[in-house]
This record gives sequence, structure tokens and C-alpha cells, in this order.
Amino acid sequence: MAKLVFNYSFMEKEYPLEKESIMVGRDPKNDLVIPDYALFKRLSPAEQRLHLGNLKNVSRVHARITSSDNRFFIEDVGTRGLGSNYGTYVNDLRLEVKKPYPLGSNDQIKFGHIEATFTEE
Repeated sequence: MAKLVFNYSFMEKEYPLEKESIMVGRDPKNDLVIPDYALFKRLSPAEQRLHLGNLKNVSRVHARITSSDNRFFIEDVGTRGLGSNYGTYVNDLRLEVKKPYPLGSNDQIKFGHIEATFTEE
């Protein structure tokens, strides 16, 4: 099973990638929401403020993760389809807008400044 692994107090540790297309971003309508607002609300106001600077760099609609034939791809989408303001990165390479990039196990992904690890088991 493929998943994204996070190491933040405002995110669950693991998010399984079970759908064919997963939208990622700040907007609660996304499939994977950064931050996980249920967890974020439980943080102290001081801890929330600590994270706000980095969370503002995640677009409302930031990226799309898709799967096809047991392969996973990620693309930078952005709220208006013109790309995210702060970029989507895989292993420190900034992705071109709307160009699917293949993912491999243990790839490091950044949505703006928020990091996750893509893993496959």
C-alpha cells in the first residue's frame, strides 16, 4: 500500500493513498488536507502560530497524486490550475506545473515548506 508519511503535530503520521486521484491542499474539500484541521485545532494557540508561516505556503489546491497500473505520479496544480505559489518538490526538484512526475518509494515531497515521504509496501 502506498502512503504519505508526515512528521508534524498538525498531521496524522500516515495517509494511505487509496484513491486513483487525490487532491492535496489547505482547502477542506481536498482529499488530503494540510493541515489536518481536527488535529490543528487541538494545538495550543502558541503552537498554531508557530506553524502558520509554513502552512500559508500550501495552496488551497496544491497538488494532485494519481495512480495508474500500480504506479504513482504527482503534479503541481495550484488553486487556479496555474501552479502553486510555493511549488511542489520531489527530492528537492521543483515540479513543472501540470506535468505528472513519477514517485518512487522513499521520495521526499514538499508542498511549499511542508514535507512528507512517499512510501510503498
